[in-house]
Amino acid sequence: MCISVCPTGILELSNELNMRIAYIPCVKKGKANYCTACRRCEFGCPDWCIYVVEEPENQLSLEEAKV
Repeated sequence: MCISVCPTGILELSNELNMRIAYIPCVKKGKANYCTACRRCEFGCPDWCIYVVEEPENQLSLEEAKV
């Protein structure tokens, strides 16, 4: 459910199982920057297995940190 409500289509099922033996959603590789933080996935998830965490403005990205 949470995957289908994402307006940007960046979510997919992972290979990881949760304690209810259900595959949890994850962000597609390289698509994290396309998240609009609308939280539709959070509110639409029947098992509350996904949540949105906003990054602070001043935090370096992984690419910047590697340099």
